[in-house]
Amino acid sequence: MNIIVRIVKENLRYHKSKNILIGIAVFLTTILLFLVPSVGKNMIDGQHAAINEVYPNWHALFRDVDAKTIDRLSSFHNIASSGLRSDAGYIVNKNSQIALIYMDNKGFSLSRLKLLEGKLPEKENEIVISSGVLEELEQADKKVGDRIIIPYQILRDGSLDFREEKEFVITGITESDSSAKKYTAYVSKKFLENEIPENQILYYFLFQVNGTKKSITDDLEKDINRIAKIFSIPEKNILINKDYLMANYIDPSILSGILGILAIIIIAGIITIYSIYYIGMTERIQEFGKLKAIGATRFQMKQIVLGEGLGIALVAVPIGLIMGTIISKRALLAFLSLYKNENLMAATMKKLFDENQITLYHWWIYLLTIIIAVLTVCISLAKPMKIVSKLSETDAIRYQSDDLERHKKKKQRNKKSFSNISVLKLSYIFLIGSKKNSMITILSMGMTGILLMVIATVLSCANPIESANNSILGQYQIQINAETGNKEHPEREWDNIIKNNPLNESLRKKIEAIDGVTAVAGFGFVKVSAEIFEDNTEGICGIPEEYAKELEKGIIEGNVTFEELKSGDKVILDKNLLHWYPTLSIGDMIDLTMNDSDGSHKKAVKIVAIGDYPLGFTNYNYLLMADEGAKKLSTYNINEVYHIFAKQKYNRDTEQALKELIDDNSNILELQTWKASYDEWASAITMVSGVCYLFFCILGAICVMNIINTMIHNVHVRKKEIGMMQALGMTDRQLLIMLQQEGLFYTIGTLLLSIGLGSILGYPIFLWSKYNGIFSISRYHYPTSAAIIISVVLILIQFVLALILGKSVRKESLIDRIRFSE
Repeated sequence: MNIIVRIVKENLRYHKSKNILIGIAVFLTTILLFLVPSVGKNMIDGQHAAINEVYPNWHALFRDVDAKTIDRLSSFHNIASSGLRSDAGYIVNKNSQIALIYMDNKGFSLSRLKLLEGKLPEKENEIVISSGVLEELEQADKKVGDRIIIPYQILRDGSLDFREEKEFVITGITESDSSAKKYTAYVSKKFLENEIPENQILYYFLFQVNGTKKSITDDLEKDINRIAKIFSIPEKNILINKDYLMANYIDPSILSGILGILAIIIIAGIITIYSIYYIGMTERIQEFGKLKAIGATRFQMKQIVLGEGLGIALVAVPIGLIMGTIISKRALLAFLSLYKNENLMAATMKKLFDENQITLYHWWIYLLTIIIAVLTVCISLAKPMKIVSKLSETDAIRYQSDDLERHKKKKQRNKKSFSNISVLKLSYIFLIGSKKNSMITILSMGMTGILLMVIATVLSCANPIESANNSILGQYQIQINAETGNKEHPEREWDNIIKNNPLNESLRKKIEAIDGVTAVAGFGFVKVSAEIFEDNTEGICGIPEEYAKELEKGIIEGNVTFEELKSGDKVILDKNLLHWYPTLSIGDMIDLTMNDSDGSHKKAVKIVAIGDYPLGFTNYNYLLMADEGAKKLSTYNINEVYHIFAKQKYNRDTEQALKELIDDNSNILELQTWKASYDEWASAITMVSGVCYLFFCILGAICVMNIINTMIHNVHVRKKEIGMMQALGMTDRQLLIMLQQEGLFYTIGTLLLSIGLGSILGYPIFLWSKYNGIFSISRYHYPTSAAIIISVVLILIQFVLALILGKSVRKESLIDRIRFSE
């Protein structure tokens, strides 16, 4: 065993350049093997900790459950714990929305709500309120025990009843729960029962299920749906707390994703390390033949090869773990910093990491990385070990070829010969003579390139500008914010808004007069209902004349002209509506009921086509016709949204001017900006892109080791040949050109495979992403920048490598190179 160890040590020193390349490949593979599970787990742990910090911990809730069903559900054997919530109404306030809610102690706990002081209300005139609500009511000085007069509206008969006032005693103060000016105040069960008729009280049933030891989210969701089926709870009334389930139980999709990424890293590492060993094996056939001739057994030959690989891993793996440890926290914080818009999740995660409340380093990830890295090296060496163990002593000692496979053949084929020789022909002769080595190099690098191009295709199509364009038409948008069932504010009902619609010609002219505004497009809306839509209402979107081409262009099935849609009895069905009503098809007649201030009237319309349109175009109204046709369905002003186009994507003065225009109607009109939508999309896409490209940079570096090893090997085994050619008159410049040509062969082969096949495979992946609505992708964009970067990097590497190798060869004298025999 001592002699084997000595041989391994000497071989590691003698073949230093090749072992350094293998070491770099193992080092980079180790970094990725550590970073993927480490950063992935830390991100998941951070999200889960943030979720457990601020999110409710109920597994699911059932909406609109009556008291009798509540009694049965509460005693059901598969319910571990449960709580109740019921919406009583709203506090009247001009500047914000303040909900009045009843919630029992368990519901309060399951919703992860906390009292800063005091207790939950019990008597009819008791209330729990937040500091934010007190500020909105301009009574910020109030405290627990004080009395406060609160104006409110109660939900009765499916609508908000008239305003009432009542004096309450504050029994508790909660944390301010403001979210876009939305607050909550909590009342007692006695208040709820006194204000709302018993047969109208409906509850939210919040619960956790038994059997949490199963720990699989899919199993828990099946249990929840099974309970809902037993108690005849409609699917639309089921809300599963997926965030909480993923945070506390095992989600198979996350595990499969991490395992898939690890598999890619392992395969890339195996291909690279194997390629380097295999290509380098040709120059060591005689070495192993001599060892076998002096008595080395097959097992000992395998031990030597394995020992060399493990020796390299012994150095590279610890260094990779150290570097991975240094990078992991920085990478995690860098990913979090990519969020341009602060949100509750990101802010909570940053706070928890800064306070070191989350363990960033896990011993089992270190152990797992070591085991996988060593196994990767061992698997990579399996084929070289097999080849070496089967060598014949006599054939190995006689072996002079530069191709491992050809020495196995009994009959040697004649090399390609030329009557006139040139630098290009010299490169051609060698590359053809070592076809297998060349193909292994190209294939191993090409596989990574293909994967990179496929992912780059999706990321290039995930354009935040286009995503924002799909979300909002134009740079600004003023739309009606109607309200249904508020007796205190009937003016907010759509039927009443259209009598004196603020989106009129006067407002349009004022908007057009704002400096920087170039155009205003008004889209109509007609509220309709139909038997097929069950209890839901839908909207007909009236498309103005200037968007006739866009409307016709979006048709994916059927055929109709814009002129035909002016009749008022033909509609295009947006494909999004098919998700909810899949039985609808072209040719169907729908009996619509339209409600406006003149009462309800019916109209039969025919589905003449199915279209695919951005949500910013339809404003979530999935029946479309020409605006002229939509106006025939109502005698009033049906404008629902003004899409405003400006010279600049965003201008603060323009936004302020628009806000001032709608200030008098701020309770009905709301302003949205393209910039806000863009910032939201850019934040999400930038983070995902950063993670993907960092991963591929390291993965690409692993595979680049192949071309470096191949070109070094090609020069090393041809030192004698190159020396003889230079003795016959080959100049240093011609040597450099020959090396560059050989490098270009590998580069072009890799580019043809990665960019060619990667581009072809990228398109169906784009179609799949578009169909599933990933990042609101709508258009195909070829990843030109990724293709250019890959091409430039590979060409640059091979040119630089050719210069270094040419300089290295010239360091030795011609006599030394001609004498070279090993």
